[in-house]
Amino acid sequence: MGVLTALHLPTIVQLSLLPVFIFAQEYVTVETQEGTLRGQISKTYTNIPMYMFQGIPYAEPPVGDLRFQPPVTKAAWSGVRDALAVGSQCPQISGSGTAGNEDCLFLNVFGPQTALQQGTQKAVMVFIHGGCFTSGYGQGATPNYFVDEDVILVSINYRLGLLGFLSTSDEVVPGNMGLKDQTEALRWVQRNIAAFGGDPQKVTIFGQSAGGASIHYHVVSPLSTGLFKNAIAMSGSTLNPWAFSRNATDRAIRFAQHLGYTGKTSNDLVNFLKNIDPSTLVMDPYVALSEEDSMTSFTCIWVPSAEPALDGAFLAEEPWTLLSEGRFNLVPFMAGNTDLELVSYTQPGGGFSTEDKIEYLNNYFDEIVGCDLRLPTKEERLQGAESVKQFYYNGNDITLKDNYTTALFDSHLCFVEGLDAAIRSMSRFSSQPVYYYQFSFVGPLSAYPGGPGAAHADDVHYMFTSPTNLDPNSDGGIIRAQMIEMWANFAKYDNPTPEQTSLLTETWKEYDESSPYYLEITRPLRLATNLFEPDMTFWQNLLPS
Repeated sequence: MGVLTALHLPTIVQLSLLPVFIFAQEYVTVETQEGTLRGQISKTYTNIPMYMFQGIPYAEPPVGDLRFQPPVTKAAWSGVRDALAVGSQCPQISGSGTAGNEDCLFLNVFGPQTALQQGTQKAVMVFIHGGCFTSGYGQGATPNYFVDEDVILVSINYRLGLLGFLSTSDEVVPGNMGLKDQTEALRWVQRNIAAFGGDPQKVTIFGQSAGGASIHYHVVSPLSTGLFKNAIAMSGSTLNPWAFSRNATDRAIRFAQHLGYTGKTSNDLVNFLKNIDPSTLVMDPYVALSEEDSMTSFTCIWVPSAEPALDGAFLAEEPWTLLSEGRFNLVPFMAGNTDLELVSYTQPGGGFSTEDKIEYLNNYFDEIVGCDLRLPTKEERLQGAESVKQFYYNGNDITLKDNYTTALFDSHLCFVEGLDAAIRSMSRFSSQPVYYYQFSFVGPLSAYPGGPGAAHADDVHYMFTSPTNLDPNSDGGIIRAQMIEMWANFAKYDNPTPEQTSLLTETWKEYDESSPYYLEITRPLRLATNLFEPDMTFWQNLLPS
């Protein structure tokens, strides 16, 4: 249990004859299995006392000989370790340069102060950030609203880019170190969250984009079995084409050759890359792509891949095989997308926003779309792409007048189809509840206010913004409050709407294939069925799932 240690006397500083009152910070200590941590007491946006432990190391720094290796559990320390500031983000591109440090395997824990004093353990929510597996950091998750819902929020960092997802396709570097970092963080939660007033048996993992795909990877990974109870995947699935690589080693060799590599073996490759500065390893990722891969409209380059079937493997088979055979963790599952994930592509500056860009899409449609279809041969992928053009455009030439259709088809290809297939698989094989949603609210914080749909990440913009940016009584403020309460309810009760209230005005019914319910998150909330039909039936018939 936590032990409160506080200084309550104000210090008076005389400056220019005007008294300035500086109140000492209130601290709190917690005993973890690795040692004593000192955090601090703050307040949520609604003035509920909240403890904050930031920059907690959950693994040894993955530097030197530990670069490209599985995470090593953090060794115990003596004395009191301060957890008062966030740790470094992992190396990543930032603007025209780079940011972060390889010593980046930290997590943060936030909860109501009362959790350290009461006997009842609280539900825990672990947030895994997005960023195409190449950027982002844990501290982007705003804890205030979740703490207001009486849950404990944990946010984590994990290795990104080549440092997190190098694979030699053999025992030298099997791959998926970033996902193994996430698993190590979940093991830390199991060991230590009770000391913060959390219930290790009521851990919900949730994330968005690459974080959502990460959530789904934990659902299908045997390495994560028993480390969480519930899962929420927002705009991300193992089946999204950008979230899985079938040629990870090929990409690594091509990237290393760009840096001057001339070796032949896996050990040669790893030894070469171990001696490259981390800032160099995160730059120029697109040189890793093959000619076929470089045609894609949306890619993340350094992403999860199937490993050799060795001890400690996170993923030893392609995800769709595991999903089609029901070999995954059967847990309560909640997932969804925004209604127009890639609307940005048709907006000013977007990849399909000009006559020239649309002409390129039209002329090379089969190659652009084909490389993202999970079909076994290049010929089948090109034929599949022809089917996509026929379905969405009736085989006609694509023009700027088709902007909505273009945004819709690419959103379905890159996001919706994969998550829809995951939802169907979960409901088919699992007796646990499955909840499906679509976020379609467009308002002042949306990427395109007044636009044709909700863009990628619009949902988390509303979920994590501060009250100063969004009036709690506005439509956007109500959407935020509804989402936070439903997400927290799912963590606490396995049900996002256990009862209707003045805020939660719709009962969110479970999804199953005979009654494919989904909740449309807009104003007002709306229950419906058969999301994106007949589009999803087309994709089901085209792709294995």
